[in-house]
Amino acid sequence: MQPGTELTEREKFVLGTIVENFVAKASPIGSTYIAKKYHLPFSPATLRNVMMDLEEKGYLRQPHTSAGRMPTDKGYRFYVDSIMKVENISPLEKNRIYESLRRVSQDIEYILEAASHTLAQISNQLGVVLAPRFYQGRFDRMELVPISDNRILVIITIQSGLVKTITMELEHGISRDTLQETCRILNERLHGLTLKEIKRTIDERMRDVNLQDTRFIDLVLKSSRSLFTFPSPSDLHIGGTSNIMTQPEFSDQTKLKNIMNLLDDKEILIQVFNRRTETEETEAPPAPISPHRIKITIGEENKEHLMRYCSLITATYHLGGVSGTIGLLGPTRMPYSKLVAVIDYMAEVLSSLFNAESVPKNE
Repeated sequence: MQPGTELTEREKFVLGTIVENFVAKASPIGSTYIAKKYHLPFSPATLRNVMMDLEEKGYLRQPHTSAGRMPTDKGYRFYVDSIMKVENISPLEKNRIYESLRRVSQDIEYILEAASHTLAQISNQLGVVLAPRFYQGRFDRMELVPISDNRILVIITIQSGLVKTITMELEHGISRDTLQETCRILNERLHGLTLKEIKRTIDERMRDVNLQDTRFIDLVLKSSRSLFTFPSPSDLHIGGTSNIMTQPEFSDQTKLKNIMNLLDDKEILIQVFNRRTETEETEAPPAPISPHRIKITIGEENKEHLMRYCSLITATYHLGGVSGTIGLLGPTRMPYSKLVAVIDYMAEVLSSLFNAESVPKNE
């Protein structure tokens, strides 16, 4: 926060009250409404002065002279960082989230699709889930199993527990001893590297191999791009498109057109989510603290111009050594305190399901 913009306790109370009531009502909040609802120990005139001060400081705006006030992006940001208390989601909602994912399938793609729709149903926003980026997966080990004289079954395991098998053929047979030594060298030099690193540097890492028969290593080098690529489920899963249509903000045709263009071009959303995973956003500090790296960007903070009227809340889930991102996208007028709790728990459930861990459902 910039020097001189610190708010008094009274200003914080008024700002928080306006944010929460505006989120609920979707219409500007006036001083008379607040005075009647909260039975404040100061006069409506004092309240109006506080609201005017907040407007001058850029936290509130007045759409027209006779209206009440509504939060600006700056007002929402201060609320999220300094006023908001994260709500507890109910045991019933926790159970609903857990069961909606647990019962669909063991298939990653089905679980992610269910996650996007469950997020949308509970939040009344757009639920977005980005599949794990398996190129982040770290190589654990390779096993080489001879099938015939010149055919070898290659089993590659990454540290997330995912396994890939492929059959490779040599023009001539290779001895078991040579195969074992080749396997030892590959595991020794590649263990712990990401698949992306392996594809980029494997030629250099295998350059000085001291092995009499390097035919299989040569084959691995030649096939490295396909060999160290793990198949991914569909990259992006979106649920709740109809929720956007019911939000009063999107009765504005310009805003609606922007959001529909965004949904039509999934590549934009994929890039947005990838950037959030790969870089820390200095403009939008993570809030609140969570092991799932929750991030909130509000309105103009979004670099993508189609999202300038929206807020995006994201969290990271994990599948072993690889990670994916889940998010909620909607108008800046969203119930942040509730939705942060929802997305945090969803990330916890996804991580637990993928890693065969227990997850608290009803605490």
